[in-house]
Amino acid sequence: MFRVFLAFAAMTVLLFGTSAAEADRFPEILAPPVGSWPEGGQFVILLCTEGSGSDACGDKETTPAQRRAIDQVLRRLPRIKDLHYKSKKEALDEMLEDSPDLIGIIDEKDMTDTFSGRLHRWSDAPAVNSAIKALPGIAFFKVIPTPFWEDKADVNIVLCSNTSEAEPCKGRGKATAGERAAIETLLRSMKGVRRIYFADQAHNMWVSKKVEALVSRVRNPGPQSRGDDAKSRPLDGYYENYYVKLDDPALIPSIMDRVEGMPGTWGGVEVSVLDGLGIWS
Repeated sequence: MFRVFLAFAAMTVLLFGTSAAEADRFPEILAPPVGSWPEGGQFVILLCTEGSGSDACGDKETTPAQRRAIDQVLRRLPRIKDLHYKSKKEALDEMLEDSPDLIGIIDEKDMTDTFSGRLHRWSDAPAVNSAIKALPGIAFFKVIPTPFWEDKADVNIVLCSNTSEAEPCKGRGKATAGERAAIETLLRSMKGVRRIYFADQAHNMWVSKKVEALVSRVRNPGPQSRGDDAKSRPLDGYYENYYVKLDDPALIPSIMDRVEGMPGTWGGVEVSVLDGLGIWS
């Protein structure tokens, strides 16, 4: 019956054409947008906890005095904006709200106090990196460039690849043309979907190399560092993705729920810091 409906719909379009309103409702699959890399960057700082295993912590928790000192230093840096502190309790409350099945399994001692913020310019990243590195009471920190897809998309749908090692993609190979067509049909039919981009392996190789080049300039600042030592791997070692821009970010959970379990996909994730790290590239 469903095939009959699809055939009828296709014939209707052939006979009568597609209106502008219908075209808006069924967006085309686009190539990644062309343009320069977004300016700025972001950072995240994880404070020490008892038993964290970090050499910098010595199995001791960050003291209140150290936490205040970190906060004061960060607030004095003119190069950063949107500084935010999240306590263990706040982190736990957020996690349990998103995953109520974890209630009674994890508690506050499993969480970490964090600072996060953004950089006005990526050229300031070496100075911010050095300032954070000098502070005691920090278990881990990372300074990364603004993700390429920030503000361009809301959801990243990761497809299975030949090298996928995580379930449900492990050992099954690359998403087939038929599986991709089914994903595209679903996305194009969903209300609130404004744009759909398909990022192939070549695009994701470019993203990964660009991130590595930008980060290498933070690790090795100076005119001699151009990021030419950026790591590379064979093209087949990269993922393919669909990036989806929505009319309203509140629709993100519903999109991810609909995509979950579809053959050929690892799943959907919110476009975030993970894209800046190149994890899904």
